[in-house]
Amino acid sequence: MLFCISVFVTGCFSARSVQDSLEDYSDRLSYVLDVPLPELETPPLSRLTDSSTLNYNIEGLNINLREFFALQDCEVGRVVAERNTSLGKSQLPSQRIVYESELLSALNNCETAIRSKNTALADSLNQWQERKRSDFAKHWANLIQTSQEMRLALNTPERLLGIDNNKDAFASVNSLFFLDSLKNRIFEDEIAPIDSAEIETQLQIVRSARLPASLWRTQQALSHNLNILTRALTPALETISCPNGRASDKAKILRNVFYLFFIEEIQPVGSMINQYHYKLLPLWQSWEEDEILHPAFKHYIATQGNNNFSAYEKAMQAHVVLWQGFLKRCNLSPVAPASR
Repeated sequence: MLFCISVFVTGCFSARSVQDSLEDYSDRLSYVLDVPLPELETPPLSRLTDSSTLNYNIEGLNINLREFFALQDCEVGRVVAERNTSLGKSQLPSQRIVYESELLSALNNCETAIRSKNTALADSLNQWQERKRSDFAKHWANLIQTSQEMRLALNTPERLLGIDNNKDAFASVNSLFFLDSLKNRIFEDEIAPIDSAEIETQLQIVRSARLPASLWRTQQALSHNLNILTRALTPALETISCPNGRASDKAKILRNVFYLFFIEEIQPVGSMINQYHYKLLPLWQSWEEDEILHPAFKHYIATQGNNNFSAYEKAMQAHVVLWQGFLKRCNLSPVAPASR
């Protein structure tokens, strides 16, 4: 009876994390089996390579004074002048890519406006556009790899995923794809300036949710700890007697523990991991194949988004197979315990 009461009490709190569920699951199994089980732990995510290593140092345009003064009647003059201020030179990656889009738009508009009046200057503007188009992907890479918001989202989880505590998670999926889409601006004939307020809003959503890091830490928690439990439970469950396929009282209690903690609490989090993983998988695949992103960054994405997810799937499957074998041997089904 004490067992039932304590399960009821722990189930009343909606703020439980999957780590709580894993630890309670292990404690209950240890109590019923009357054997000590190894202590559970969740190792931290591997470290993302430093920003200084991932950052592109991109040279600016060299515009001589004669050309600069000839452009004062064009928007290019204003945009370049803003960049040459001390504030402009210290731009964050998000503001730098906004500036680059504004400059490309201004260069295009200015070339069109003066082509009939000053062919030589228009040709120079066209050459500058080609140079800035080739650099634009590097500015995008700096945004993805070195901006504080993205690094927090990819490597610093604030919490594990849960059923009720995933603030901004769904919105951040769209935000991540929005940030990814910015690299395609270079393929537009006329690059429209990126809206500064929009990019900052999307980055704040990504920072708030930290979905990739939370997703990867949660899958790591399940993978690592379920492997520990599966190894420890394999010999322990073999000692439970079910003569002629008839379940003993202890076997029934173990089935109840499996249902209450693994099926009702842990598996739903696993389903959430699968859901977010497959939503984000096209993004990870795109980044892994992108030549402009640093090899160390792509290795990190491949490790977390592919390799560690596969390890998590195997850990979940191995744990389920273990219980399926036990329940089959004892002629039990993984159903809810009968209410009393």
